[in-house]
Formats: sequence, structure tokens, C-alpha cells
Amino acid sequence: MVAFCWVCGMTKLRVWSREEFEKSPKDPLGRASQCKPKVYRVLGPSGPCVVKDVSGHSLFGRFLGRWLLAREVRALIKLVGVEGVPQILFRIDKNAIAMSLLPGRPLNRDSFCRQPRLIAARLSALTEAIHEKGVFHMDLRQRQNILLDDEGGVSFVDFGAAFSPGILGRWCWGRAMSWVDRQGVTKFLARWAPDELTLEEARGVLLAQRLRKLWFLSPHNPEGEEEAARKKLDI
Repeated sequence: MVAFCWVCGMTKLRVWSREEFEKSPKDPLGRASQCKPKVYRVLGPSGPCVVKDVSGHSLFGRFLGRWLLAREVRALIKLVGVEGVPQILFRIDKNAIAMSLLPGRPLNRDSFCRQPRLIAARLSALTEAIHEKGVFHMDLRQRQNILLDDEGGVSFVDFGAAFSPGILGRWCWGRAMSWVDRQGVTKFLARWAPDELTLEEARGVLLAQRLRKLWFLSPHNPEGEEEAARKKLDI
């Protein structure tokens, strides 16, 4: 039974029952973790989709997972109609949501290096498109959050870490958060196609690498970005 409900007082979501979801064919995507939702590729009521679910987590894992799901829903509601980001399809219950399945595979060196400057330009354009809607992804340094299809089209996934602040928040932090997202894109040029870096991009990479070393909440695993930027700047 498909019904309608209001989410955040803004958007209607169809409800897909937990029972129907559990009975549907599904394949896990990514590694399981108690710190974020489990992700499945599922055959849903309207075709293949992606489901994020925290129902099997511990008490703390469900609390954290619901918070991440709420952040993602809030961001994606703002991005309705933007091509290259998931669209929310169904609410299963308070522990799970279903969203559109986007084409493509996670970004990698071989696919990026076929047309590095063109792909970087498309990533930058999509970054600007979500920023115009007031959403900042904040985790574009992770290549698995960027999909590239066979035609060179790009998409962003996993908005669990995204910020979608109000007017005051954008005024206070918007420029800084925009810079973080842009540096996430530039990092792949420095890592995989350093000859394509401009001098301005190289200076940005060096600053980003210095700041990244101060971020203690996740490990810093450089892959030659700083060396590439220094070589470009001849320092």
C-alpha cells in the first residue's frame, strides 16, 4: 500500500512498508558500519533504487544513523530537480529511506585521466549547482561519493555529511564550506593529473593539505597531492 506523508513540512514522500522492503531482492553496497546506515541496491515499487537503513544497528548506531538520514533528507529536499544528485523516493520508516539509483561507478584514476580537465570542469559545475541551492556536500574528497558514467556524466552521492544552513549560516560559513567542496574536486587533479593544475589550484591544494593535517576526526592519507602542488609551484 503506497500512501503519502509530509516530511519536514515541505515535501511529500510515498511510504514503502518495511515488510515490502524486506521481501524485495537486494544487494549490499559498500561496507557495513555501526557509524552510518547500511546501503542496499533494491528492486523497489518503481524499479531499482538505493535504500539506506539503520534498523539493525545498536541503540547508539540507530541514533547516529537517524541523524545522518535526517541531514541527507534535508539536503536532498533542497536539491529536488538538480541533475546529478539522488532524489528521495520513499520513506520506509524512521530507520530507512529509499532514493533514486544514479548511473555510473565510483571515480577512479583510469576513468578520470581519460579527460581530466573536462571531468574536473563538470565536477566543479555540479558543485556550484548544489551550492546555489544552499547545500554543501563536505565529503567530496572521498572518491566513492563521486560517480562517473560511460558518457562522462558526473553525480554526487552520500549527503549524510552535508550542510544545508539557513541564510545566516550561509552568510557566516558559506564561503568556507564552498572552498572545502571545491578543494575536494581539485584534489583529484593534483593526485591523478598534476600537469593539469593551474598555479591558483596548486596554491589551493597546498593550503588544503596543511589544514587537512589538523583534522583529527579522520585519518589523513595523502597520495602525492602536496608534492604535485609543490612541483607545479616550483617550491
